[in-house]
Order: sequence, then structure tokens, then C-alpha cells
Amino acid sequence: MKLLDKTEYGQVAERVRSADMNTFFALSVLEGKVDGNVFVDETGTPSSIYIQHPYGMSLLFGEMKNGEFNGWLRAHLLNSGKTRDRFEWLQACPASLYAGIDDLLGGRLIKKNPDVPYEQTFSQSEDRDVLEYRRINFVFNDAKYRLLKDGLKNDRYEIVTTTERMFNESEGTVIPRRFWNNAADFFRHGTGRSLILEDGSVASTAFASFVIGKKFEIGVETVKRFHGKNFGASVCSALIDHCLANGYEPVWSCLSGNAGSVKLALKLGFEEKKRVPYYRLAK
Repeated sequence: MKLLDKTEYGQVAERVRSADMNTFFALSVLEGKVDGNVFVDETGTPSSIYIQHPYGMSLLFGEMKNGEFNGWLRAHLLNSGKTRDRFEWLQACPASLYAGIDDLLGGRLIKKNPDVPYEQTFSQSEDRDVLEYRRINFVFNDAKYRLLKDGLKNDRYEIVTTTERMFNESEGTVIPRRFWNNAADFFRHGTGRSLILEDGSVASTAFASFVIGKKFEIGVETVKRFHGKNFGASVCSALIDHCLANGYEPVWSCLSGNAGSVKLALKLGFEEKKRVPYYRLAK
């Protein structure tokens, strides 16, 4: 296993762009839009590539034919060296890698019901194992969105462009500063929309989690006490309007068991395109 120098990311990026699944989080690292790590079996023309995004997502790409790399990979997936203090979520491409992961992990890979909410599917006794779920890649249907659009607005509250203060002060899991190095990088490559309450506080923010070419992947976080008030749909609709006005294609992906995110995606005119294995690595 070798840590790839950033000057060599370009050749890897060209290969990852050919993937038949959403790999925008990995391309964000390879294009230098966020700091991450890229490990390979060998420099020059690597066959096995492992890309880590700082949000806690990773991509295994290529082949699993190098014994030394596979040994490192198994240790990493199972956190044998205790180098990771939180869970990491792995995707793999191409599909031929799925069988390789099965063989590599054996009984340490536990396949879960992918349509049950994640929080209901595991126990602490499984923290040292790898759990397999599913991630959904959606495709945006512009015509469908335009039919649904009028029902997505909430005119009682103001929706504004996300500011640097909002970027720095936002709290939650799916928030801009968890996906970008800093506010400057976020505003250089992306943008967001925030719903403001009468007291000036932010109730919900939709933002660019990844921007690759003309693809604009949306992340959204609504303050928990305001769930169920259509705030997420409102800010996402405002952000989608920005995308369409500027020639970007909105993109959506989520864990299949995340019923709220799946429901919101469908509400916004997205349609399910593909489901791929999504591995929660050991902690």
C-alpha cells in the first residue's frame, strides 16, 4: 500500500470518472476540492485504488489482485490497527469487487436488511465487523420536478443564500463544513440556501456537498425540532432552482434505509436509478 502524491491524482481521476455509479465524493478529493487520502497498490499505473473523503466516505476502485494491498485493505476495513475512532462508509467499483470483499472478510462481513432504518439494524457487539447496506443513486427528472414545484414552497419564511457565518455556525451531521475544507472553498465551488425563522435563526440548509463538472450533489440538514414542517423541501427547491438557472444537474444519493431522505428525493422529482452495496466499516 502506498499513499499517492497529489501530483498524481489526475490519472486516477480520469479512471474514476468512468464509473457507472455516483463517485462525486471521491472525485472531489481527486480534483483537489477537499483534502483527503488516496492509497494505491503501486504508483505509476495502480490497479487497486482507495480514496478517502474527510466526511467519512471512501471508494475502493479497480482490482483486488495485489496480495500486499489486500492485506492492508482487510486490516483497514476491520480497523485492526485501531487507526480509526469512528465509522467509515465504503463503496466499491466495479461490481466485480463485491465478491472480492466478501472473500476478503468472510464471516466478518454481515449483510443487513437495507430497507430498515440504519439505527435499528445493529448492536454494539457488531462494531468490530463490517456491515453491508445499500446506497441509492437517484436521477433528476426535470419535468416531474416542475409539476411538483408549487407544493414545495413555504412562503411564511425567508430563504436566503447561505452565508459564511451560517457555514461556520451550523450544527448537525449533514452540514457544509463537514464536506469542505473551509468557507472559502465552499463558496468558490458551491453554494447553499438557508431557511430563516422570524427570530433570525436557521431552521434548514440545503447545500452543495460535491460539485463535479456540471453535476451538483445536494446535502440538506433541518434542525431536528423542525422536522415535518416542509422546511427541507423548501430549501432544496430553492437550491434546485439555482442549479437549473445555472446549467447544473441536481444529484441525490442516500442510504436506502434513510426513509426521510428517500421520501424527500421523490418529493423533489428525483427517481431511483441504481442501488449499490454500502459498507459500514468497523470502528
